[in-house]
Amino acid sequence: MMTGNDGLQSRDGGWADSSNGCDGHAGQWPVDQQPTGQQSVDQQSVNQPKAQETAGQSRMIRPIVTIGLLDNDEFSLAFLERSIGELMPEARVIWKTTSGRDAVARCLDTDQSPNVLLTDMSMDELSGLVVARTIRIQTARVAILAVTSFSLAVYAGKAAEAGAQGIVPKSVESPIIRAIRTVAAGGTWGEGFDTAAAAHARLGGRRVPRQFLLSDREAEAMNLCSRGLGTEQIAGEMQVSVSTAKTYLTRAIHKLGVTSRGQAVALWTGAAEDER
Repeated sequence: MMTGNDGLQSRDGGWADSSNGCDGHAGQWPVDQQPTGQQSVDQQSVNQPKAQETAGQSRMIRPIVTIGLLDNDEFSLAFLERSIGELMPEARVIWKTTSGRDAVARCLDTDQSPNVLLTDMSMDELSGLVVARTIRIQTARVAILAVTSFSLAVYAGKAAEAGAQGIVPKSVESPIIRAIRTVAAGGTWGEGFDTAAAAHARLGGRRVPRQFLLSDREAEAMNLCSRGLGTEQIAGEMQVSVSTAKTYLTRAIHKLGVTSRGQAVALWTGAAEDER
């Protein structure tokens, strides 16, 4: 996997370098001795600068940086994708999602894992902190860049602890692009952050956050509960009986290792720290 530095191979080992431009000396043929059926040497001489220019431009093309985007706001996803597309010609967004569980699954799948994951910190389903920690416990392959619309001080320390490589404000394009390039190249962005390898070495062997022990239906019930819905409302949204909704919530609370809905919601949304 490439890191985004100039001169490194792209993810599939391919190159866009076409450096075999013309470098021969062009002599001049008499008009009546021009080779028939071939391009004249004069014509080759005229075309030579263009070939050299094309080769030079090709050598300047950077290897592709692949990027995954996670945000619960579709508008923010569109903003990030547009900014990256316009300002990072060497980058490509390979997927975007509003689901933290989906982002984790993709990052841990070698066929879908990006070089860099941009994740919002405040999510409806799973917090960006839980997502970052879950990925970093299991792999150093993906660099993680936290993105937030809040003051960076709110999440910087927690994002670093969770294994991210940096944090940037969501609405400012230039720092985002510079930060992506830096972490893709194996660096960090901001004070107190570790490289992906160092963070993985620190967190490797820890237990995956309890949020990922829940089934999809239990997770759905917790998502609705975290929005302030009562059991009957949750049952209506999930189109199940009240007793079934209560069972999902009871199982979720047990798997999260807490004793009340309030504690479960705090852990689920990232308001409370998971176990070390």
